[in-house]
Amino acid sequence: MEGQKGSEWINDAWTPSGIVHMGSIRGPVMHDVLFRILKERGKKVKFTYGFDDADPLDGLPEELHKSHEKYMGIPIHLVPSPDGKGSFADYFGNKLKKILDDLGIRPEIYRTSKHYKDGTFDKAIKFVLDHAEDVRKVYGEIYKKTLPDTWFPLQVICPNCGKLGTTKVIEWDGKEVKFFCEPDLVIWAKGCRHSGKISPFKGNSKMPYKIEWAAKWWTYGVTIEGAGKDHVSAGGTYDVAVKLLTEVFKKKIPLKFSYEFFLSHGRKMSSSKGVGLNGEELLEILSPELVRFLMLKYPPYRAIEFTPKETDLIPRLYDEYEEYAQIYFEAEQKGTIGENDKAKVFKFSQIGEIKHPPKVKFSILAQWIQMPNMAEEIKKHGLEEWVPYARVWLNRYAPEDKRFEVQKELPEITSSLSENQKKLLSEASKLLDKDWKAEDFQTKIYQLGKELGLSSQKTFEAFYKALIGKTHGPKAAWLILSLDKDFVKRRLTEV
Repeated sequence: MEGQKGSEWINDAWTPSGIVHMGSIRGPVMHDVLFRILKERGKKVKFTYGFDDADPLDGLPEELHKSHEKYMGIPIHLVPSPDGKGSFADYFGNKLKKILDDLGIRPEIYRTSKHYKDGTFDKAIKFVLDHAEDVRKVYGEIYKKTLPDTWFPLQVICPNCGKLGTTKVIEWDGKEVKFFCEPDLVIWAKGCRHSGKISPFKGNSKMPYKIEWAAKWWTYGVTIEGAGKDHVSAGGTYDVAVKLLTEVFKKKIPLKFSYEFFLSHGRKMSSSKGVGLNGEELLEILSPELVRFLMLKYPPYRAIEFTPKETDLIPRLYDEYEEYAQIYFEAEQKGTIGENDKAKVFKFSQIGEIKHPPKVKFSILAQWIQMPNMAEEIKKHGLEEWVPYARVWLNRYAPEDKRFEVQKELPEITSSLSENQKKLLSEASKLLDKDWKAEDFQTKIYQLGKELGLSSQKTFEAFYKALIGKTHGPKAAWLILSLDKDFVKRRLTEV
């Protein structure tokens, strides 16, 4: 798999051991954009995405404790799937694969466990064992402690209990390693006390994550790989991997970039802690292009607050997307896309053919789908594709004041209407036989209210109270004209 001279190799990876929270998508989107840019410039470039499924199972969601606790410490590609189909790693990896595919991100996906089994990492394993003293030195400098000569940068899969996370390699003779499966090496798994010698090659072992990261760069010839802030902060995983690459493997480091977290109510998103949305939930409320747009419209160094519940965040995001689209198409006409950041954000948000999004605001669509007989209006404006997202927003996230329902019975709130408001409703009911355009009827209602000495607010409030039992709602004329005329006549005269 080693990269060719003069070419670029973009790599990214994820451990498929749990739900994909939405923050995990930012990295793949950014790596994909770099891949697209290099391709556009005629560069020879490869984009790979690794499922680090050789890692041991070291944590479980609450609902899997009973069924899977016995597998703690075993490599996740050897742990059975929660649904009984394939492995634990397959179960969660397939979820991310679908998300990547939906987002138009199609790297060459590899499984780290396969590269251990087929010998791809054998050279790196031998190298770090032969240079264990150099690895100890790097660890010692970073963590300010001296590691004993019996510490080696490797763990093996215990042939007795099948666990990886509990084993400690204490000796290397050039062909085999001596190991011990310790009962108390980690708090999340118990070793079986088995000891012996075993070949570290062909999938029998795994390098610790930080060493494995450097070994990937060395083995593959990776030239570009970014990481989240938690890995790239001073003294973090990325720093250790870089130091190992330069001081042990003696290789040049890949192009480094980092990106910030997604936050929910100011807290870092984490599916395991129930903070924020996961990737599947995000794609239920945002179209794939909108997900890419969300990931790209902010600079990588900026944390993104994403708290959609009881806010107008989602409607604003759709409206911003349309604004960026206008900028893109104007820049395209002038040939200045490359000079405009917003135009580039829109461009790289696209999947396949670049399309102009609907111009009707998302909040208006959310109103229309709550009205009957609006299918033609929705179709006329090309909004059908966004209807499912608007429904999800209304059902799960929208503030209460954005939801409404036409009341079958006369709402109690109508008892608070003034005499002039009642007169307004009576006059309006007489106009319904005419074939109105919504804009013209809205103006007529306003004029009627003005003639009766009513403010704009009091004018339209009368219709909302009569029809949906609230003091506010969508544009009154559109609501009225979406309903059965006889029903509206009866309701307005009944008031």
